[in-house]
Amino acid sequence: MRTRSLLFLLGLTATFPASAEKGYHLYYDENGQAVYSQFAPADGKPSETVKPPPPPAESPEVARQRLQQQLQKFEDNREDQSLAAEKRQQSENEAQQAKRRCDAARKNLEVLNGRARQLYQTSDGSVQRMSEDERQKQRAEMEKIIAADCRS
Repeated sequence: MRTRSLLFLLGLTATFPASAEKGYHLYYDENGQAVYSQFAPADGKPSETVKPPPPPAESPEVARQRLQQQLQKFEDNREDQSLAAEKRQQSENEAQQAKRRCDAARKNLEVLNGRARQLYQTSDGSVQRMSEDERQKQRAEMEKIIAADCRS
């Protein structure tokens, strides 16, 4: 019996907040006094529903602080995005440079594997024939570049 009454009271109190959200009933009793109630009058008197007042406004300090936090979060996100874009651009540039070095090294290796007595242009623009030792050194260097930069 006691458990039933506790459950009944629990169920009854759980319905009060739900009815309070809908508003209050305003009606006038037989003495002309305004009566505010959560329930409509039992005798069928006309009543009007009064909405509950809005929740209190946020204080300006709290609103300013919340806005500052949102702005800081926005700036952090924007900074993270720009850093990610820079990193992505840098990796793309490095990949392009590696591809150019790879292509140049393959072309140079093809030339070095060609005729033995061929003339080669040096970095200062002069033309000369390489000895076999120099060719082998250049070939090894080009193969090292190809191994490092040509991953595909």
